[in-house]
Amino acid sequence: MPTKADRTKQFIIEKVAPLFNKHGYAATSLFNITEATGLTKGAIYGNFINKESLALAAYQYNSHNLISQLGKVIQSKTHPLEKLSAFTNFYKNYRQFTTPIGGCPILNVGVDALENNSALSDSVKETIKLLEKMVTKVLTNGIENEIIHVRVLPAQFSKQLITMLQGAVSMSSITGDYKYLTNTVMYLDQLIIREIKLVKNF
Repeated sequence: MPTKADRTKQFIIEKVAPLFNKHGYAATSLFNITEATGLTKGAIYGNFINKESLALAAYQYNSHNLISQLGKVIQSKTHPLEKLSAFTNFYKNYRQFTTPIGGCPILNVGVDALENNSALSDSVKETIKLLEKMVTKVLTNGIENEIIHVRVLPAQFSKQLITMLQGAVSMSSITGDYKYLTNTVMYLDQLIIREIKLVKNF
């Protein structure tokens, strides 16, 4: 059972996660943090060593939620192609995930932290690797069970898929035109059908 301290810490993270994600590490001030939480400076730093540790916890909270939701949509399907389709389709409605938290955490924090916060930057890189591993696992399991055949290495395919999705997220965010993302998802759905062949019915 979580202690009062644990609950307070979680409360702080949940309240400030959208702030750091939307405004960035440098632009999120202590005043913003205390205003969002209703807590004093002492209460904030009684739970976190410094602003950097709080920003990292906030990003990891958003990242965990992203990975968790994608994991659920994959697990809801049984066939490898259905799992991949569920994964890409999540991005068709990506705004439902990103709007409440101020945008895509990978894009926002990844760009913001690249030159000024190595801990945050490393955490974003780890999130990207986890996304790639999710797709690689689906492909590898499908191959090992002789359900599908993939023309390239699963890790190579997953890296390209995540690259295209995240690139489309970036273009949509920068331009405000969500068609960059929806059109890319439609293209990826066709690419999956073209590049991944069924070996046997599941």
